[in-house]
Amino acid sequence: MRRRLVRPTAVAALGVLALASGAACTTSTATPAPTRGTTASTTPTAAPTTAVAPLVVGAVFDHTTLDPTRQFDRSGAMLTHALYETLTTLDPDDPTKVVPGMAEYTLSPEGRWLTLRLRKGLVFSDGTPVTTDDVLFTLQRARGLSGPAGSILGTVSAVKVDDRTFTLSSPGSNFALPAILANPAFGILNATAVKAHGGTIGPGDEASSYLSQHSAGSGPYVIKSVSGTSEVRLAANPMWSGPTPAFPEIVVRNLDARRQLAAIGSGSADLVLDLSPSQADAATGRPQRSAVTVTTMRSSSLVYLALGRDKALNPWTADPDFTEAVRRGLDREALGRAAAPGSMPAAGLIPAGIVGALEDLAPSPAPTDGTDGTGTPTPTTSTTSVTPAPSSSGTTATPDGILTTGADGIPTPVVTLPVVPQRDLAAARAALRRSGYKGQPIPLSYAADLPIQGIPTSALAVAVRAQLAQVGIKVQLNPAPAAEAVAAYRSGRTAFSLWSWNPDYPDPENYLAFAPGELVGSRAGWARGTDTLVDDLTEAARSSVGDNRAGAYAVWQLAMNQRSPFVPLLQPSTRFASGERVKVLPGNPVWTVDLARLG
Repeated sequence: MRRRLVRPTAVAALGVLALASGAACTTSTATPAPTRGTTASTTPTAAPTTAVAPLVVGAVFDHTTLDPTRQFDRSGAMLTHALYETLTTLDPDDPTKVVPGMAEYTLSPEGRWLTLRLRKGLVFSDGTPVTTDDVLFTLQRARGLSGPAGSILGTVSAVKVDDRTFTLSSPGSNFALPAILANPAFGILNATAVKAHGGTIGPGDEASSYLSQHSAGSGPYVIKSVSGTSEVRLAANPMWSGPTPAFPEIVVRNLDARRQLAAIGSGSADLVLDLSPSQADAATGRPQRSAVTVTTMRSSSLVYLALGRDKALNPWTADPDFTEAVRRGLDREALGRAAAPGSMPAAGLIPAGIVGALEDLAPSPAPTDGTDGTGTPTPTTSTTSVTPAPSSSGTTATPDGILTTGADGIPTPVVTLPVVPQRDLAAARAALRRSGYKGQPIPLSYAADLPIQGIPTSALAVAVRAQLAQVGIKVQLNPAPAAEAVAAYRSGRTAFSLWSWNPDYPDPENYLAFAPGELVGSRAGWARGTDTLVDDLTEAARSSVGDNRAGAYAVWQLAMNQRSPFVPLLQPSTRFASGERVKVLPGNPVWTVDLARLG
């Protein structure tokens, strides 16, 4: 077996597949394929005529539709990214950077106006030219449908200039908009085809069933067939003008994570995406029919606990002192060792590698010999300073110690070591006593059959239960099938739950979804106006500009760490396993793998 370890670059840790050798392992290195959408040629390239066996990819399906606008799931994003082009895309060598996709773009200095111009010669898979009208229909349809895509797009409006040029505007600064448009949910639709099959603007849209069986995009692949929830077969798009995909046909199968190692070892799959840490380790010691490469990269996923603020669901999770007991009672380092080896403990809601991450702003650790490096003793480093959470009485204090003023007069966050919140059992038990909790069972909900970056969710839940038992909290495991668990969580019907958040776009604004009244905050019953400090910090982060953004988002996280109903736990690694046919494996934090650039 071969193992390759993907280490993050200095500016980002979002799945850049720069291969480096692991201990006692052979390194596999491959040259990335050209960036999609940057070719100068506009002549359609026919699919290769040489007979090539379909590439088989195994993944746990979490999508319920292939309508790009309606899907917002890991497997759905991977598939729709192959079927639809987006106006912008992410640099394959540094996915924190947004680059032109279907369109060149210019963002105004204040971030309110984004002007885009479509590349010449773009056509859909049926040969229809792509025009501004298709773009406007796609964006208006996204806004008209209730769901995450419309929520993220928000109040952005579009104005047509000509058949290739249009302008998007926002009421306030919207520096994240270019990154937002790279999400596969904003894949540009063939308006004529979609309207012919029930597509419209608003809740009357009925095109989803058609789009789950047929593609209406301009991407490198088209849907060849869909077999229920078990398999999606893609074929190269003969009208695609970009670099020809290495594999004319790709079969993506819904494969239980527990069977993926056996599938890659037997050769029945060429690539699997949900290897657990134990499976990756086991692969080194078992005979394989063919060589297998394990690729590890730090993901941008966040594993977190959510405690609902709705007293009708559970009076204990709604109590800030109980939440404080949970927060203080967890040892993130030990949690990672027990349930998710290779994971980073999460310092805040924004993962390392994204602007504003606390890990990236923290000072360097002091020398382990207790000196400053010159032999001079250094003072003991304190923990991150922030205002204590409000008590159950509902009072809110002023945030002392969270900000200082730099030499340039700009407010600067106080981020001290250790940056990851430390376990404090005494403080946790004291908070639990203040809450009045008397040992009542607290159900912990999670999706039993949906691993987090290959890690069995049940393993994380068991580890959380064990740690909180030491605090005095009786956690009762409440697993459910993924579809049922996700529906309950998204509708705000779970009081205590374990989830992961995969970035919709690599910008810190994405994580404001956890703020009061926003998408994830609302799921926890946390309404805007219940914590005016966090409301103010949320708006300050949203409106921050340029070099001020990192500090504004760090301050927001420090407050969220102490006052929100969310407890960040881990930033896990992703482990892929591939056979001999896969030489280039282009990972990405938003769409997992770029199927068209596999080689």
